[in-house]
Amino acid sequence: MATNQYPPQQLGINGLTLQQTITTSGAVTIPSGITQVYVVLIGGGGGGQGGSSGSTSAGFGFGGGAGGVTAGFMPPASSCVIGAGGAGGAGINSTVSGGGYAGSNGGFSTYGPFAAGGGGGGGTSTAPILGGGSGGVSPGVSYWGGPAGFTQSGTHISFAGVAGVAGYSNAVPVAFPGGPGLSGGGGAAGTDGAGTWAVAAGGSGVVGGGGAGSSGGSGNGGAGGGAGSNGGSGNGGGGGGGGYVAAGNNGAGTGVGGAGGSGGGGGGGGGANSSSSASAGGAGGAGALLIYY
Repeated sequence: MATNQYPPQQLGINGLTLQQTITTSGAVTIPSGITQVYVVLIGGGGGGQGGSSGSTSAGFGFGGGAGGVTAGFMPPASSCVIGAGGAGGAGINSTVSGGGYAGSNGGFSTYGPFAAGGGGGGGTSTAPILGGGSGGVSPGVSYWGGPAGFTQSGTHISFAGVAGVAGYSNAVPVAFPGGPGLSGGGGAAGTDGAGTWAVAAGGSGVVGGGGAGSSGGSGNGGAGGGAGSNGGSGNGGGGGGGGYVAAGNNGAGTGVGGAGGSGGGGGGGGGANSSSSASAGGAGGAGALLIYY
């Protein structure tokens, strides 16, 4: 029987050692005689939303949400599915304020009876499930039974829950960072449609969400990536969120969002470009499976 417990150092467990870190789907080999393992399973991070270009209407893309996290004891299983990171959305040339195309949600990871949801793609209104951080307006629902983050859109206030939720902006120069939690939400940028932007960092947690023209949130594997050199005043892509296994990647000064770190980091949103081509959001980091025995 599996039990949902996290993390091992808080359970007073002695003698457990990390034996395997798996980042691709396939067979899992556990030595004979091992009847229980402790696992940490992470879904794929959401891809960042693309940026948009225009003389005054350019906008930063929202960051992608972090992949969900599930952990606990279970009997060994012989195979696993590791969720892919969501693709970053394409940038657009537009006269409408805001970002480009939404990023894709991250994929689910499964191992035996455990499942971890993918993070929400930046700019999407689809709520992630099984604990993934949000990359859009809709909050996620925590696999752990805790309250989800939510957004009070009338006043554009973001509240953090166990599953992070992205801040929300409505074509005004106000931005909100992604909510913190086990899986951080993606940052949400704002623009007034007249060439003024506000940027926001991704939420930090066990896995970090991507930034919107700002840094990604930190995760177990390291810090989120930094924004591109022009972040905040045009062009710079948001940093990718730190994954469970590795740190996030920096956004590019030319506007491409940074990729999320391995182990579910959310991708950074694409940059806002006033005179150059629009920029794509960063890809989310692939999920991971860590096995202790």
